[in-house]
Amino acid sequence: MIGRALIAVVAAGALLLVPGPAAGAGDTVRLTVTFARTPGAQQVAHLRCTSSAARADGFLRGVGAARACATARRLATFLASRPPAHRACGQLFAGPERALVTGTIGSRRVRRSFARSDTCKTADWRRAMPLLPRPR
Repeated sequence: MIGRALIAVVAAGALLLVPGPAAGAGDTVRLTVTFARTPGAQQVAHLRCTSSAARADGFLRGVGAARACATARRLATFLASRPPAHRACGQLFAGPERALVTGTIGSRRVRRSFARSDTCKTADWRRAMPLLPRPR
């Protein structure tokens, strides 16, 4: 029984590493990222990318607009989808941070929330970095 559970956890983790199809390099990106380390203390950053220009403000400015745009385009399918419903997650709290990414990448509507309240959500957070701030 433990062997099957371990296989399920490993398989679920492997699925997180398989990249989805990337957005085109010229796709327009318009994202708003809302982030909070503690309840009530929100920070907001915006990312705007076209084929010829990239702009970022807030905490995304430190990442660099070009890098953030490339990350958003690479993760377009991930950001536009919901987390898998039946993945096995360890109940390991990694921190109180919360984030919400909304907007569009090309023709895809994006609305994905992030937390660090279990191992799956923490893995999703890491995958979305540098669009999300590095946890403390």
